[in-house]
Amino acid sequence: MPITFTEHPIVRPPTDEEIVLLGEQDPQLLAALHEAHEGRIKAAEEDPMRYGFDLEGWGRIRNGLQKNNEVLALGGNRSGKTTGCAKMLMEAVTESMDGHIVCFSQNADTSIKVQQAAIWEMMPKEFKRKTKSVDGYINYSMQNGFTASSFIFPDTRTRVDFKTYTQYSNNQTILEGFEFGFRQPEGLNIGAWLDEYLGDAALVNTLRFRLATRDSKMLIGFTPIDGYTPFISEYLKNAETLKTKPAALLENKAVPIEQYSPSRDASVIYLHSDENPFGGYERIAKDLVGRPDSEILVRAYGVPVKSANALLPYFNTEVNVLTAEPNKYGMQFPDISNKSKFSCYQVVDPAGARNYTCIWAGVNDNGEVYIRKEWPDRDSFGEWAIFGDPKWRYGPASKKVGLNVEGYCELFKEIEEDLGIEVTERIGDSRFFAKENENNDDLFTSFYDFGLSFIPSNGAMEDQGITALDDWFNYNPNVSIDASNRPLCYIHKDCGNLIDSLINYNKQGKPDEPLKDFFDVIRYLRMSNGGEGPDFMSSASMQTTRTNKGGY
Repeated sequence: MPITFTEHPIVRPPTDEEIVLLGEQDPQLLAALHEAHEGRIKAAEEDPMRYGFDLEGWGRIRNGLQKNNEVLALGGNRSGKTTGCAKMLMEAVTESMDGHIVCFSQNADTSIKVQQAAIWEMMPKEFKRKTKSVDGYINYSMQNGFTASSFIFPDTRTRVDFKTYTQYSNNQTILEGFEFGFRQPEGLNIGAWLDEYLGDAALVNTLRFRLATRDSKMLIGFTPIDGYTPFISEYLKNAETLKTKPAALLENKAVPIEQYSPSRDASVIYLHSDENPFGGYERIAKDLVGRPDSEILVRAYGVPVKSANALLPYFNTEVNVLTAEPNKYGMQFPDISNKSKFSCYQVVDPAGARNYTCIWAGVNDNGEVYIRKEWPDRDSFGEWAIFGDPKWRYGPASKKVGLNVEGYCELFKEIEEDLGIEVTERIGDSRFFAKENENNDDLFTSFYDFGLSFIPSNGAMEDQGITALDDWFNYNPNVSIDASNRPLCYIHKDCGNLIDSLINYNKQGKPDEPLKDFFDVIRYLRMSNGGEGPDFMSSASMQTTRTNKGGY
């Protein structure tokens, strides 16, 4: 009877030629080789924690847990993220005494079917039965998970509790009095595992205090298919890329596999789909042929490219954010000071307690809009909006610099001189500009007295402006970008606060209020000219509309 070797993506069997040759020369050696091959596979299946195969990305997670207090693991489709986290957690459970670990999932159903099932798969073989003793208790079923959503590992007296984000939202005292992690860890000191975390910072902030006593680590898993949340964006903000790998599906472009998050003092680890030989990568790669780079980055490499709350789904920093250097689509930011090709606009949104927010843009005769400058700009003044707990708050750029109308006029003229532009039309927030001051003047009059003429912004409802903005950014991402398939609006990379607003603003009222200011100025620009957007005006057409006062 011929010997058959089980096919396996990691444990490679001998070739048919080698089997025949070895069978003729040394049948006993062939039998031993077959036994070892089949035994290795069986051991990995029956006891994957001890004898299973580690994926490449899991080593990066382990290193992150050794270096930093928190690890954010971002994975592509079928990258093995959940399995890897479960294996490391069970290693911690079996290596150290008298620990306590808490695991969070979306709801009871996902806790049982995903998180608890992954932990059970990694349970040592001899404990995959009902175990009850003075020091431990394990009772598991596929239907209901672990009894009472908890187990105690007998050999180490370590407890693992499974909870849900909904439980915490309904009762934020469920963690009071607990210390998570190990007092004397022999290996990984994991205290908490948050799987597919979509919430704000409230739970994580609470856990940090519960982990501090035992100096234990927090592991956060997230799949960015639908975009990143404001909480996740805090880890990604200004992240320093430490290691990259070539992405085969992106013409070997370097994509991150390990980053350091200075804002969270955490490791950010990316697990790529092609690193998991058990995950059906060939099918994933085939399905992604011809898809936009942004989709490939997310699904194959776990790299987030947009906010999950985005009101403008087509806004893409790879497409809409430009510099003077051509991007991979051959697009670059033009010189909007060329009066024969661009008409320039300024939009201002005043505030009493904060700095005014302003943008300057050029529009060409094709209706393409290029936003060149923001004020206060992020590079000089910092962030306008910062994500807090649980809502956005105003950042350093919003702090008033003490300018009156005359001071703003001087500032605007200085900026425009630096840009080399002459503004064709200035737009001011209709409501705030119309408010009278103690001298019975409004801002339209006050600015006019210093040589700058503003017209009121369109008073259309915000939803109309959002819909119109969506048209500006709309294009077909499934085909090549060319003259007939491209968005109409582009932003210079130096406009960091405007870009942040477009990515994160979600019209949630007070929680989103700090993001609204910069979102409003581009909305006013879009709704100018009766909702048609800014026009390109040639020198000939301007001769009939230009006045003696208001320009310079």
